[in-house]
Amino acid sequence: MKEPLKVSTARHPQGQAVIRIEGSVDLSTFKRFEAAFRWFDEQKLAYLVVDMTLLSYMASSGFGLLIKAKSDCAAKKGDVVLVRPPPVILDVLKLLGLISLFRVAASVEEALLPPA
Repeated sequence: MKEPLKVSTARHPQGQAVIRIEGSVDLSTFKRFEAAFRWFDEQKLAYLVVDMTLLSYMASSGFGLLIKAKSDCAAKKGDVVLVRPPPVILDVLKLLGLISLFRVAASVEEALLPPA
């Protein structure tokens, strides 16, 4: 049985947003996951941090949403940074050839810093 999904959002004063995901992104929870990205779009921000520390599973639709967010942010000269994706998520990103699209950070604090 997959874990329920908990999603929280926060806007930082420097014009960044953080979405924290806990549990599973699957067919039954995707709308909640998608709502967080709609919130981000409504904020008119270009820099998104996605904290995946407590993510246990992500269906293909979740990866699609990450790719769309990356494309949207790049068009605004921004970025999407993933924080501590679990090994199973990293493996899928590598398998799909997507890992090079995203900066991966060890913490939200690191992700909020400008790229080195």
